[in-house]
Amino acid sequence: MESNGEPTLRPSPDEARASLDEVRRMEAVLADRMVTPWWYSTGLGLVEALLVSSIAFPDWLRALALVIGLAGLGVLIGRYQRLTGLGMSKQYFALAGGWSVALVIVILVGFGINLLVDRPLATAAIAMVVFVATVVLGRRADNAMRYRLRQGVQVR
Repeated sequence: MESNGEPTLRPSPDEARASLDEVRRMEAVLADRMVTPWWYSTGLGLVEALLVSSIAFPDWLRALALVIGLAGLGVLIGRYQRLTGLGMSKQYFALAGGWSVALVIVILVGFGINLLVDRPLATAAIAMVVFVATVVLGRRADNAMRYRLRQGVQVR
C-alpha cells in the first residue's frame, strides 16, 4: 500500500514485539514516577472537607473558604506536577478504576447532605467523612493506577 506516493513500511513481528515491550517498560517507569507524596492526599482531604463544609458558612465566610480551597487545590496540583513532572488527566481516573468514582460520589453526597441538613454538627461530621474518604480512597486510587500501569492494562 502507498500513501501520498510513498510506500507504507510495516514493522516485522520482532520489531512490533520490541516496540510493545518498550511501551510496557515506559509504563512501569511512569508508574514509579507517579508515587504520590504522603502529604498530597492529606492536603486534598483538608481542601475537600473545607469546600464541602463551606456550604453551611455565612455568605462572606463561604466566599473566603472557596477562595482558600481553590487556591489550596491549585497549590497541591502545582506541587505534584513540579515533583513528578506529570499532571492529572482523564487517563488517571480511568486507570484508578472505581476508587476515584467512589471518592467523587462521597464528595457529591456530602454536598447534598449539607444542603439538606443545616446543622453544625452534621456539617462537621460530613467534613470529617470527606477528609477520611479522600485520604483512604485517594491512596487506593493511586495504588490501583500504578498497578494497572505496571500490568499494561489498557483503558478506553
